[in-house]
Amino acid sequence: MKDTKTMFLESYNLYSDEVFRFALFKLSDREKAKDVAQEAFMKMWLYLSKGNEIKNARAFLYKIAGNLIIDEYRKTNRRDGRTQSLDTLSDLGYEVGFDDTASWADKIDGAQALALLQELPDVYAEVLFLKYVEEKTIMEISEITGDTDNAVGVRINRGMKKLKDIILAKQKK
Repeated sequence: MKDTKTMFLESYNLYSDEVFRFALFKLSDREKAKDVAQEAFMKMWLYLSKGNEIKNARAFLYKIAGNLIIDEYRKTNRRDGRTQSLDTLSDLGYEVGFDDTASWADKIDGAQALALLQELPDVYAEVLFLKYVEEKTIMEISEITGDTDNAVGVRINRGMKKLKDIILAKQKK
């Protein structure tokens, strides 16, 4: 068994960028994402320093970061009652328009895809982000989320269908 300091440092080196990108995707605010990533690792350190064992550091960190992000949403919504919508992103310069000449998947760029993912329920957005942005396998996603491989696969398929429906609905407007 690795000692606490070694496990923490290895986890930080392996997963710090990943946890930051996850928080940035969810929060769309670089400073808040840095804070979430830092706090996730701080909580990990506290947990380890109390003599607790962590079997899967990546899943542990994603779970903590996810909870911190939920807390941040609650604070933001309580403070000003707003959430970021695709309209807001469009006002900031993201293109939302499409034409009918290419397949729906080829019609969007990375920024648009991330904006569209945020319109999905979190359960689908998270697995699609992990699969297509972080390029995780279904097995890795199931470790991170704590769900079965089958449940993750179903969520990816359903999320893709919902994403396609959103894109097609925007084409009609």
